[in-house]
Amino acid sequence: MVLNNKNKNSAKRLFSEAIDIGIGFKLQDAVSKKHITDEDIERIICNLPHAGISVKNILRDFKKDILPFCTNFSSRNFLGFPDAGNSIAALEGGILSDFLQQNLINQSFCAPAATFVEIAVLQWLREIVGYKKQKPKDIWEVGGIITPGGTVSNSVAMMLARENKEPGTLERGVVDPKSYQVIVPKGIGHYSVKSGQMWIGCGNNLLEVETNDFRYDLKKLKHTLLENKGKIMALVAYAGDSRTMTVDNLNAIADLVHAIDPKIWLHADACHGFSLGFSQKLRYKIKGIEKFDSISMDPHKVMLVPYTLSVLLVKNSENMKKITSMSDLIMQEQFAFGQITPFLGSKPWSSLKLWFMMKNFGKKGLDELITKRHNLAVYLADKLGKDSDFKVLNRVEINSVAFFYTGVDKSQIDEINYVNKEIHKKILNEGKFHLHQFSIPDIGLFKKGDVVYPLRFMCGNPNVTTKNIDDMVEYIRSIGRKIKRRK
Repeated sequence: MVLNNKNKNSAKRLFSEAIDIGIGFKLQDAVSKKHITDEDIERIICNLPHAGISVKNILRDFKKDILPFCTNFSSRNFLGFPDAGNSIAALEGGILSDFLQQNLINQSFCAPAATFVEIAVLQWLREIVGYKKQKPKDIWEVGGIITPGGTVSNSVAMMLARENKEPGTLERGVVDPKSYQVIVPKGIGHYSVKSGQMWIGCGNNLLEVETNDFRYDLKKLKHTLLENKGKIMALVAYAGDSRTMTVDNLNAIADLVHAIDPKIWLHADACHGFSLGFSQKLRYKIKGIEKFDSISMDPHKVMLVPYTLSVLLVKNSENMKKITSMSDLIMQEQFAFGQITPFLGSKPWSSLKLWFMMKNFGKKGLDELITKRHNLAVYLADKLGKDSDFKVLNRVEINSVAFFYTGVDKSQIDEINYVNKEIHKKILNEGKFHLHQFSIPDIGLFKKGDVVYPLRFMCGNPNVTTKNIDDMVEYIRSIGRKIKRRK
């Protein structure tokens, strides 16, 4: 049951079998092989066995009862999210991270070298968004943290905004939540900002500003800033909103906010869009992001890294002192990350996956990776734009194409929503392909302001080709036609 020198050879065989299962899964064409039923769920949520089961038998049961229902984000037909997780180097880093079990809460004995690997990764990422690269003398000069996901990264950003607005709130608590308002773009914001605002005691105090083509309406933004001056703790702008992947006008937003109230904390949710910084061709799209006080980014979404790995960067690293945790359980040492990671205690070496991946690809390979996936999205958008059965909702900024199957009738929005919802249900049930679906206000494609339910292509898997995209389009068309005939 426990690894030792006597059983190391049999353990290697079991590890090898597990790796074979993983490789076979990642390379299968099906997104999922079976649709899970209530009976399957009951079999999974079973009683713990009284006597232990051998690892070999557990693997056998796993292949039969669990694996067929798992969603394969690495399938070439998984076209709804870019979270492929199939970098060989990143997978190696993930395996080694689990084996080595370094805890980045403290540096000296928990993670003597791992801490500096994490610092190196954070400096690489600072460079690609235009922040100053640093050679930190202590943890407060690192200028960023690794978190388990974008929700945590955005929540920590809101905490930094709160402390920037009213220093010492961490200890005293929030007195007047209405004076901690956060500006977000209406209809396209990510839930984590609102949740983070509430989790840190500031209540649900969002100020939603109207958008044009999924970007802030700058005139209405100016009006909101002036009308609520003194009560705003932060503004959040998206470098790739979570629906259409539109990159906002970061330069203009930063300049406008700084002109009206330079005390407002500027946060860029760039969980997807930060990756444009790797592309010589596309990096202009995030110009101005370096003016923001904090930036969240999710390498597990866009850099082929297995779940989970998110990053929060802070322009002025000294701001991390405002949210420091002090305890004799966290060593008050020069490079203990536990001092600047709110919500987290023991901390896995997640950054090793990214360290492996970035060194493996290098700047040239990362440029090619990000540029290629953008080009695939442009290919799809152009293809659908010439096809009378489809309508495209957004312009391609990163790698997202939101679209509708319309068939002959392109005017009845209720009918179009119904058909596209039914298409998505069919996709999920069959498991051959995967596209995402969400609700969003129409920009005027059918009727401006009405809620629509597009399908979304968003791919980051280098194994995907234009043939996979062509096959997906014909698959959607065939389902759509059947649904319309049935009606």
